[in-house]
Amino acid sequence: MKSNNTHFVHQTAKTVLITSVAIALLLPPSLAAADSTSVSSNTTVTQVSAQAPVTTTNSEADLTKVKFTQEQAVAKLRELFPALKDATVNNVQLGSNQSYPPPANQMIWNIQWQIQEGNMGYGFSSEVDAINGDIISTYISYPRENNESYYPPKVSQTQALEIAKAFVAKAAASVKSSDLQLNEDAGYNYFSNSLFGPVQYSYYFSVMKNGLPSGSDNINIAVDGNGNVIQFSKSSQGLEYPSAQPKITLEQAQKQFAEQFDVGLFYIPIYKNGKPNNWILGWRPVDQSLYPIDALTGKRIDYEGKESVSTPVVYSDVAKGKDVFQARTSTTELTAKEAEQLVKKVAYIPADRKLISQSLRSDFQQTDRKIWQLSWGSSGNERFIGAGFPEQSSAEIDAKTGEILQYQIQTYGATQDKKKEEPAPAGGKKLSEAEAKTKVLSIINSLYPQASQKLKLVEDGDNSSVTSDGSGFRYQFIRYHQGIPVSDSNLTVSLDLYGRLISYMGNRIDGIDDITLSPEATISKKEALESYKPKYQTKLRYTQVGGYYSYNSNAVPKVKLVYDTAFDESNGMYQVLDAATGKWVAVFDYLGQQDAQISATDIKGHAAEQPLSELVKYHVITPDADGKVNPDQEITVGDWLTYLAKASNPNFSNYNSNNERKTVAGVKPENSYYDVVTYAADRKWINKDQSLQIDSKLTREQLAVQLANFLKYNKLTAYLDKDVTVSQFSDSASINNKGAVALVVKLGLLKDDNGKFNPQQTVTKAQAASVIMKLVELQGKTDQLIGQ
Repeated sequence: MKSNNTHFVHQTAKTVLITSVAIALLLPPSLAAADSTSVSSNTTVTQVSAQAPVTTTNSEADLTKVKFTQEQAVAKLRELFPALKDATVNNVQLGSNQSYPPPANQMIWNIQWQIQEGNMGYGFSSEVDAINGDIISTYISYPRENNESYYPPKVSQTQALEIAKAFVAKAAASVKSSDLQLNEDAGYNYFSNSLFGPVQYSYYFSVMKNGLPSGSDNINIAVDGNGNVIQFSKSSQGLEYPSAQPKITLEQAQKQFAEQFDVGLFYIPIYKNGKPNNWILGWRPVDQSLYPIDALTGKRIDYEGKESVSTPVVYSDVAKGKDVFQARTSTTELTAKEAEQLVKKVAYIPADRKLISQSLRSDFQQTDRKIWQLSWGSSGNERFIGAGFPEQSSAEIDAKTGEILQYQIQTYGATQDKKKEEPAPAGGKKLSEAEAKTKVLSIINSLYPQASQKLKLVEDGDNSSVTSDGSGFRYQFIRYHQGIPVSDSNLTVSLDLYGRLISYMGNRIDGIDDITLSPEATISKKEALESYKPKYQTKLRYTQVGGYYSYNSNAVPKVKLVYDTAFDESNGMYQVLDAATGKWVAVFDYLGQQDAQISATDIKGHAAEQPLSELVKYHVITPDADGKVNPDQEITVGDWLTYLAKASNPNFSNYNSNNERKTVAGVKPENSYYDVVTYAADRKWINKDQSLQIDSKLTREQLAVQLANFLKYNKLTAYLDKDVTVSQFSDSASINNKGAVALVVKLGLLKDDNGKFNPQQTVTKAQAASVIMKLVELQGKTDQLIGQ
């Protein structure tokens, strides 16, 4: 059975990938991903020569075929990345084990680096092609206690782009500069411009092949505000490219797309910070109508490279079964053992696997929901599926209700041993397709709450439910609400040939039952089609199909010459048509989305025009739809903290570390300022245990206290409590926090007005902007780091 949501998931995955990469580039070094950076405390690192013994990861990594030696690889990396000159090489191996399925090209040097600073060690890795010497990947991240000013950055976006192009020429000599194409789609190239802290520019290039853009070969590169390249990655699949000469014409492909293009009506989640934040009733393309056309055969193919028929998708009712899911009524949480027994009742776990891992965590979307994560493996995990990944089964179970949320017989992918088959169950027999369908409907009733009321079975015409390798059956279900399918809410169930559950996966979205939107569309399907068609452009290009693990199987990666459709993302990445208003709505917020600048129309000639302009430029303050900033508008305590957070980290809302979303500083999770409050509390700008009047107007005295906290000069303010700076003010008697006021006046952040401080006077946007830019100018001049 072919997926009916491939395109939408494909678009979602693209955004998630872009966001993940951008976030990884922006993470404080101490929070960098484990596979990129490891930190050890109180550790002494032994110097290891770059000529350390070399190991190979598999038989395809052949030392006798090496043309670019490990010594050359290490020397090249040190030359291109100055930070590595002080690093130690502590391991070198030939072959890439950084991902599964492993890349086809295994002639890659994998070099492990260590940087030691005092008693702290920071490790990360690089990969270099052992044949042509191209750098495959390097990401350098470790904390350096440099108190410097990052504003303004030494290089602009334009200059950083030229630095990136020049670096590619040195790092990957096999790529011609004429074949390097900057991807102009929204969301790919990200620029982290913060007033406090490091600036980074991230660029995404496609590599042209035979004069055509490639969806398989690409380069990602990040340049910091000083012009240093800090991250580089280049695809290394080594796949073969077919001829660039199509067998069908562009006109034929355009005609086919126009005739088969279709849209469907869905409830569509609108995401913010990676979570559904709102809903619309919207028209979006039917996935099969956007499948690429093989330019050599003229046939539609899916994203695994299989031929796709044009038969319409049918959503079938799920009949209520005898065994339906019943949530636990107990107020106590399940134990790990009880959770394991629930899984064993419905899922097939190989007999040689025992429970080896158990952890209780909070759910990402519903942070008050506890979930058991369980893993089963053989003792010692001596069986591996490649690239160092052990054979394991895994599951997630709601610790309160007992609902099984996901299960996979192979956590990391299908077994490499194709000859190995799981033994048949005692007395079992292989099922026909009809028997398998009956079995899966029974299973879904027992697993999913109210399955017969909330789910539909997705049936793709006459396509078989038997998997492409013939090893079992695969079915897909979609969530329904008020008679309308819900985008991004799908379940895929896989059975083996005997009807045993081997995979149960899905995209689960919170809040579906709370949707109150009318299911009636104001915009007709015909109008939606007319609106969508001009948004798509058909192009001849290379694309990669397969090359990823999905639902217990791995699709072999191949490059195809296709005619593909590209959505016009000039006004934002992936948008859908609101069926009630007829307006285009962005489905995701993503890093870099804010680069579309709205000019401020009401600050010219204002006394604070320059600082206000800078805050607008850096997206700290955003003009409204009419371009108005309203500079003389009074601000709240929450507004001030928001300005500080945005000036420190434009994407602070993606870093909420309070997983359980409990009340912080008296601010509840439903408050619009909650994310900024948790961010400020984590950085000790505010006391998380003291109630904050977040919605009250900010006064000058409160601002002084906030500034002292932000600068981490709290103890100094106590020392300055009787300083003559404050006693000289004619209204000093009405100032309660004299030390904080003395501090900010001495630093030039605030000043008097005709001998008065006016502690209870409220602060405007313009005044806040002036103070923030004065803080920016203090960077590098104080003993404390500012805003980091």
